[in-house]
Amino acid sequence: MNTIKKIHVFVPVTLGMLTAFGPFVTDFYLPVLPEMKEYFTTSPSLVSMSLTAGMIGLAAGQILIGPLTDKYGRKHILTFTMLLFAIASVACIFAPDIFTFNAMRVLQGLAGAGGIVISKSMATDMYSGRDLAHFMGVLAAINGIAPVFAPIVGGMMASFASWQGVFCLMLAIGLILMVCSMFLRETLPYEQRKNGSIAHVYGNLFRVFRNPVFSLSVFAMMASFFTFFAYIASSPFVLQNIYGMSPFIFSLCFSANALMIAVGSAIGSAIRRQNRALANGAAIMMAASVLVAACLAMRSSIYLLMASYMCMMVGFGIMQPVTTSIALDSERHNAGAASAIFGAACFVGGSLSSPLVSLGEITVTSGLIMIAGGTVCAVFTVMLCLKISKAKVRTRKR
Repeated sequence: MNTIKKIHVFVPVTLGMLTAFGPFVTDFYLPVLPEMKEYFTTSPSLVSMSLTAGMIGLAAGQILIGPLTDKYGRKHILTFTMLLFAIASVACIFAPDIFTFNAMRVLQGLAGAGGIVISKSMATDMYSGRDLAHFMGVLAAINGIAPVFAPIVGGMMASFASWQGVFCLMLAIGLILMVCSMFLRETLPYEQRKNGSIAHVYGNLFRVFRNPVFSLSVFAMMASFFTFFAYIASSPFVLQNIYGMSPFIFSLCFSANALMIAVGSAIGSAIRRQNRALANGAAIMMAASVLVAACLAMRSSIYLLMASYMCMMVGFGIMQPVTTSIALDSERHNAGAASAIFGAACFVGGSLSSPLVSLGEITVTSGLIMIAGGTVCAVFTVMLCLKISKAKVRTRKR
């Protein structure tokens, strides 16, 4: 299948929802974080640690699952991980304390990682080059719908149900996607699977870093996720505790920002030159992170702060499909391992920034962290653009 039009709509929608497991395990319960702090009688830092726990699971799960799909195929492993996600959601609902809850969040993240890494591997199996970038843009746009609706639904449920109700919804979505996974076709034929030992298959995790284009793509996206999750972890406390928003109003504002990610993804996919898309995305993220930090430090108008947040989300959205397609296309013969490393690195970046924003004064710390992430992202993006340009020059000379 050479064109996206020949793929039934069920496939991109299902794969898009599977790639949205990052938002599923974070955005749904962001509006109820303050409520959970009271329920478990704990500190904001320990509640925020549940975000880190989920991201650790998402990162480790991709490392564990990705290479296995290169050897055993995609579909059956995907279905099993969706079942495990449902079981982990039940465990979160009945957690007796914050420590048990955070431990179950790791398991939930491990299971959800299957949806992220396998959906991207399936896309890489089906497409290459410009078609892959286009399809990744479609997935990113669908993925953008999840963080738009997730916090709204979470905020609405928070008004009439406890935080456990939000996790019941996660459970339902996990079960629905498990059923959808059963109807996907296998995209990795037997003859294309890795024949070596398990040790050899996992060894591909290290071999992909020999490719400088892949490595620079990973580091650039890791830094952008560092910035993005600084916003994710800090915004509930900034907007609700400092600016006085209700959980539902916060969810609406958060969803508006999430919609900007989808807008950015559409813009990034429409820009024909990958270098230009990368440069624009990184520049917007870096400039917007400075504006956000300034707004937070000066306690500026909520409208100015929201505008700065939105600009940062547009930059992040532009970066996502382009960087992902460049990284995975450069290592398509190790699609599972490459997708695992790429996805895991993103959530490692996020897990590093999430607990840091609660240290000290959150309006100062979170702003500084966003500036640091935006700057590092810009540096790696420049290096990546130069590497791609040099590779194109060498190809033309041949």
